[in-house]
Amino acid sequence: MQHSTIFKDTRLLADQAVEAANDYLNGEEPEPNDTETYDNGEIVVPSYLLEVEMVLEENYEEILVDSGYYTEEQVEDGQL
Repeated sequence: MQHSTIFKDTRLLADQAVEAANDYLNGEEPEPNDTETYDNGEIVVPSYLLEVEMVLEENYEEILVDSGYYTEEQVEDGQL
């Protein structure tokens, strides 16, 4: 039996990608929020990490439906 799942709202990732692209187009460096985690063996790669949300039976509606990411029908029909 599955207890929970992890969710990242990809709309927020898209927003951040647009912001980074705009920074580059304006000759600026995008603002990372993590400068320690991603070490590729040569350098630590500055990154922008999204917060994850743990989805449980008690909060799925707030996280998935109320946010507009999915409809209640999609959740009920397993169309995720």
